[in-house]
Amino acid sequence: MDIQNHYYGHSAVLAAYAGLPRPRHIAGLLQHGWTAISPVAAHFADFPTVGADPRQRRLLVWSHGCRGWSPADEDRATTPIGAPVLYLERLLHRQGWSRSDRLGPVFVPFHGTRLVRVTGAHADLARQVAKVDGPSTVCLHHEDMTDPEITSAWADAGHTLVTAGRRDDPHFLLRIMHLVGNASRVSSNRLSTAVLYAAAVGTPAAVWGDPLTFGNQGADAVTQLRERWPEFHSADAEDGTRPDEGAAEADAAATALARRELGADHLLEPAELREVLGWGRTPSIGPGLQYYAASPLAKAAMVLGLTKRSEAATEAMSAGSFSPWLWLRNPLAAVPRPLPKGLPTPVTTEEPLRAREWLPRP
Repeated sequence: MDIQNHYYGHSAVLAAYAGLPRPRHIAGLLQHGWTAISPVAAHFADFPTVGADPRQRRLLVWSHGCRGWSPADEDRATTPIGAPVLYLERLLHRQGWSRSDRLGPVFVPFHGTRLVRVTGAHADLARQVAKVDGPSTVCLHHEDMTDPEITSAWADAGHTLVTAGRRDDPHFLLRIMHLVGNASRVSSNRLSTAVLYAAAVGTPAAVWGDPLTFGNQGADAVTQLRERWPEFHSADAEDGTRPDEGAAEADAAATALARRELGADHLLEPAELREVLGWGRTPSIGPGLQYYAASPLAKAAMVLGLTKRSEAATEAMSAGSFSPWLWLRNPLAAVPRPLPKGLPTPVTTEEPLRAREWLPRP
């Protein structure tokens, strides 16, 4: 019922798994990324009534086994269905897919958004990565890929720059799986979705390097991540290394944790998934009307302060200054678009976009 349901190719992957040729409107809200706090506050804040009656519209989360939040503490019911990346993994395994190390090291710098910028010494971090792992494949957020300061910092250090595309690209998750499924190691300077994805499919994953500055967040936010998820931070803070002794056990522990955080125990069979998403034999017009009309109006009212976010949601957004003027500078970002087309059959991974394929020609 909202554009976030179709971020990162999630609805396209779920449709392929459910046996549908293309996505439909979802009867509820779907979590679109791993979060260190409750997705109810982090992702669903603009829709405070959704989930009040799960028979009509559900709050669809990835897992009820996360360390960062408990469904018992929420004032609305949530339904765990597992992360779309795990459904993609199932589809790939059915075709005989397995992970490899052929890409070598991959680094995914922590990124900001159009509202909250990540600032700091990108050049220093890029040189540190080159010193530790050598020239690496560096996956930048699509907005960072258009920032000359950031791209120059990483390219000048000898790295190969790629991107998975915009968040409304249905092939996004296929490109991410190509990266994390073929890397010798995936690293980031902050614990993030990509690190969890890598660990979940059995790729060594580590968090190290300068975490940079995210909006108004202080050092406490990084400290909390390290203390709550030590499995990904047990490596040396400078280069992500650890003694060879016990490395296999540490990687196995990280994989088990990542799969729990992503909801591997909650994955549904195709018929069950269609039912939970509201994808019956006959498409309902209700979710479509909400997608094109009701949801954009509700989101605009929340951003402009005409309706009020909960205290938990306000705290979740404290990293940046969420002024209505920032939203008004990008008013088309929340405008609903036609649903994405279906994915190729059979579903495969896809190489990410190189910088020369992404950046506009001079």
